Amino acid sequence: MVSGGIWGQTFSDAKCISMNGVPLEGPDSVFIPALMASGFVQEQPQDAEPGTYYFAGDFYGIKSNVMVTVGEKSKLLSEVMVTCGPYRTTKLYELNKKYLLGKLQREWGNFKAKGDGSLYLINDLGYIQQSTPLNDDGTRSICYYYLNSTPYYKDAANLGLKGMVQEVITDNPVAENDILHFDDTGRLSSDDLIDRVYNAAGYLVKAAMMEKNGAKSQLSYEYTSDNCLKRRTLINTVSGIRSVNEYHYNSDNEIIQQTQKAFNQDNECILSITMKNDYSERDENDNWTKNKMQLTYWEKGNRTQVVMVEQTRTISYWEED
Repeated sequence: MVSGGIWGQTFSDAKCISMNGVPLEGPDSVFIPALMASGFVQEQPQDAEPGTYYFAGDFYGIKSNVMVTVGEKSKLLSEVMVTCGPYRTTKLYELNKKYLLGKLQREWGNFKAKGDGSLYLINDLGYIQQSTPLNDDGTRSICYYYLNSTPYYKDAANLGLKGMVQEVITDNPVAENDILHFDDTGRLSSDDLIDRVYNAAGYLVKAAMMEKNGAKSQLSYEYTSDNCLKRRTLINTVSGIRSVNEYHYNSDNEIIQQTQKAFNQDNECILSITMKNDYSERDENDNWTKNKMQLTYWEKGNRTQVVMVEQTRTISYWEED
């Protein structure tokens, strides 16, 4: 479920490829308002194919047509094609091509050349390609193809995971399950986590958990300015116990420290756990596979304990279509 009150807002997300500052992800209820808020006008051609949307507007200040395609199964945005032109004069065509490429390279980095003369860029977020087709009437167009390769829902990203993660198996897990599954949209597969509310960028903001006695514990999530999970708060509605997890990150957005504190009904801290991570190995997607954790544990009425926990994990990924 996506919270309806924020569908029309445009979110800047460092974990998603974007165009003109618009994140290229989500269902039509998210990307259509975002594109329209940035000045694009939706069009409805008679020969439009199912799952395809059309817009007209300014692409970095250049008049363009935009075609958006959603996934057949997920119904989430997957591809975008931007077409500028056609151009009848070589001067304007060359000028705009140089201008647009400069804009994109300043934003995303240098493009590489392909054998067919097109240029492309690949990063952790997706793929961008520039092509300049020759039209039947002798004119030229400038086209940019965007392919999003990140999951829309950020449940895996909230754990510091990158890419299309399907399963994580952890030896000696602490404060998490030993096996975690994610669907191909990025949602954590869990029967315990219910009543989920996501914001327009796919980040979990509220949820609930069922307790053994049938009561619900309420969960809330807070994020940093660059959309890293900062704090998760769980409140048991029966006992009144409040558990607060706080997360700290390194420059690669990996969780280097996590603290968990539990407070009773009198707001007295009765439990404190600090987990400091020291990652030593990573896989091809830059997700850690070996970690040495320093675990500091304190419970009211007992002495503080410090132990070292050696962790290894195996990560599998969804194959790209």
